[in-house]
Amino acid sequence: MRALLIAIVALAAACSPPAATTTEAPAAPPSAPAADAGTQQLLNVLTPIVAAEVGKPVSLRANTVNVRDEWAYVDAAVLNGDGSPIDWTTTNLASRYENGAMDTGGGLHALLKNEGGVWVVLEHVIAPTDVAWIDWAATHGVPPDVLGLPSN
Repeated sequence: MRALLIAIVALAAACSPPAATTTEAPAAPPSAPAADAGTQQLLNVLTPIVAAEVGKPVSLRANTVNVRDEWAYVDAAVLNGDGSPIDWTTTNLASRYENGAMDTGGGLHALLKNEGGVWVVLEHVIAPTDVAWIDWAATHGVPPDVLGLPSN
């Protein structure tokens, strides 16, 4: 799936005309390529959970999505609802951010399991400063490589 996404992005870049030179600022932030239906389904499950934790509407832009059998791992950027960069000092996580307990990139890492055709979030962490998902394989029995971790 990752190789397909990279190929689509590369093809889109190769087929795109060169950017026009202008003195006007863009009206809206650039949008990420549309996620495939499976990825979008996972992001749709995660978005309200993350928005509740952050305390404001958010959008998620997938960086990595690994799906195998009933397991899914998502690494995504957390953005404002309009797709612009989030100012963490305006969120419920402001204290964590201001005290250096968050990675400034603001990424989301999540483990989901498909239970009877429904994706259920088992674990998630926003902007960890370490590899917070390293023990999810042992805790949940997910293959480590689904999480992007080496198999021992």
